[in-house]
Amino acid sequence: MSINVSFELARAAELHQAGQFNDAFAIYRRLAKAHPTSVDIQRLMIFELLQLGRHKEAVTTARRLREAYPRSPHAALLLGTGYQAMGQWQRALAAFEIAWNLDGTQMEARFLAGNALCALGRHQEGVACYDTVLAADPRSVEARSNRAGALARLGRLQDALRDSETLVAAQPWQPLHLINMAGTLLELGRPKDVVAATDAALRLSPRLADAEFLRGQAFLGLGDWPQARLSLERAVEFAPENLVFHGRLIAILHLLEDFPAARDACARALRIEPKSALLLQNRAEVRRALDDAPGAMTDIDAALALDPRLASAHVSRARLLADLGRLDDMRPALDRALKADPAQPYALYSKAMDDLARGHWRAGWAGYEHREGISPPPFMPLPFPRWDGRDEPELLVVLGEQGIGDVILFGRLVRILADRGIRTILLTRPGLVPLLQHLDDRVPVVADLSTIDQAMPGLRWAPLGSLPHLVCPDPALWPEAPYLVAPPDRASRWRHLRKDGAFTIGINWQGNPSRHVDVGRSVPLSLFAPLAEIPGVRLLSLQHGAGTEQLDAVPFGEAIVRPDADFNADGIFIDTVGLMPHLDLVVTTDTALANVAGAYDCPAFVALRAVPDWRWGYEGERTPFFPSLRLFRQARAGDWSSVFQRMALEIRKSSPPHASG
Repeated sequence: MSINVSFELARAAELHQAGQFNDAFAIYRRLAKAHPTSVDIQRLMIFELLQLGRHKEAVTTARRLREAYPRSPHAALLLGTGYQAMGQWQRALAAFEIAWNLDGTQMEARFLAGNALCALGRHQEGVACYDTVLAADPRSVEARSNRAGALARLGRLQDALRDSETLVAAQPWQPLHLINMAGTLLELGRPKDVVAATDAALRLSPRLADAEFLRGQAFLGLGDWPQARLSLERAVEFAPENLVFHGRLIAILHLLEDFPAARDACARALRIEPKSALLLQNRAEVRRALDDAPGAMTDIDAALALDPRLASAHVSRARLLADLGRLDDMRPALDRALKADPAQPYALYSKAMDDLARGHWRAGWAGYEHREGISPPPFMPLPFPRWDGRDEPELLVVLGEQGIGDVILFGRLVRILADRGIRTILLTRPGLVPLLQHLDDRVPVVADLSTIDQAMPGLRWAPLGSLPHLVCPDPALWPEAPYLVAPPDRASRWRHLRKDGAFTIGINWQGNPSRHVDVGRSVPLSLFAPLAEIPGVRLLSLQHGAGTEQLDAVPFGEAIVRPDADFNADGIFIDTVGLMPHLDLVVTTDTALANVAGAYDCPAFVALRAVPDWRWGYEGERTPFFPSLRLFRQARAGDWSSVFQRMALEIRKSSPPHASG
């Protein structure tokens, strides 16, 4: 009985559309047996095999067809498609090139060759294939979309963006084009445009996980961490199996210091993939922030057992070793991180800080530039060219960055710029302008760029923390303290706090409470008790904001003098500097106040953890940055009590003239 081919093909197509692939394949196989020379029927059968995931059978069938019809571009194309399904991209490429050589009008072969080339990492050649397809048919959505992706991987982001914009204009109803455009905009550093593109995509399809993920990344770049959290939470909700989304959500929860939520997010992700080294590292960082050093080290060891080449886990291990005071083990951990990934930004930045702590200035400042690679970055670039330290700019805007202590530490370097005849402006946060406005009468200190012509051809900018690398790496050659000035009105304002016959000590026990900077740096006020017991000593609180609640919780709290409520109300540390002429000593932990005391050249004792911040070095009682400071280091990690006992002993031994009681 003859087979009605048209009827059977239509029936097979119906079964295929209904998802009944095995039944459709049975029809194609029966037709192929009856019509072994029909390329069209063989093609349909091969496609059905691919749909069924029977890739080897598809390749075998396609190879037989190719051998039977060596001059058929369609047979070569089918063989390449089979190899492509198996991930054998080199063989697939060879078959597609044969098809193209047999028929130079076969644009499908050229398109598929472009895909194979990109899969092999040969993106430039892939772009050339897509160019050929688009020259023949400028409306080819697939070719333009794939070319945009290849251009982005080649770093040709503007070209990629133009392709994406063309696709959005051609198919405004297709959210995928908007998502691809958003990804390119993110790489171009245009987070506001990313938000606009992802918002448009979400209006078309409200549960697009990729759109929410990119939107979250954009808000992170804009510094809107709560909004970034909301988007990443939705991305995880819409695609709960995507571990990348989980990882970014954990990171933003960590930045927001919602550590219980971050711990829960780690647990959810680890239930999906218990042997993820990266997730274990993420949980280790959360545990470190929660002061669970043993649990954190357990997670890091487990992560490195799973993936010894995970560079970021080696960096986390180095941090934990520093917390534990194991200095000798810290640098080898960083070396292992850089051996695993020589470009790992956190490892490079951590190595630079280690170099600086050891006094290796040139190498340290050069490596310190890698701070820009960490997340969140320490500063946002200004919208005009960055200074490289070579040519003399018409005007240089120095951008204050990082913490208050960093601005005070590096602020003196604007004097070197002024000495070299470079017209300079220091741009910093509004609250620091009153304190820094007299750093150098030649250098205006501003809080915004409203008075600057940003179209000026010779206008340049540089981050404040880059000045050592650009102009003077050796701290011995930096302008000496004092370089902060106590305004006369402030000095007179606080004279009443000085009491004749008393040795007055200004105390500070807590800095920025953020766990990103405060691990091992703040202490309880109760540890100052040995100082309060010294006859003739009068303690004066220099604490501001977080930590002041402890004044009412310690037995000696009532004896601590507290400045008025408006202390520093109109400028960060402005009243603190005004008070320093009336102090005999400052005792502080590793906070911005230590930098303020050093910059004013006020005598100060600084309590440091076993492995402190790089600026204090790893040994000795002095720092080249601030000669008036004396450093008291933990002999054992976590042991603050002996540090304060030693400071109290030194105060007693010095026999201050007003403490004769």
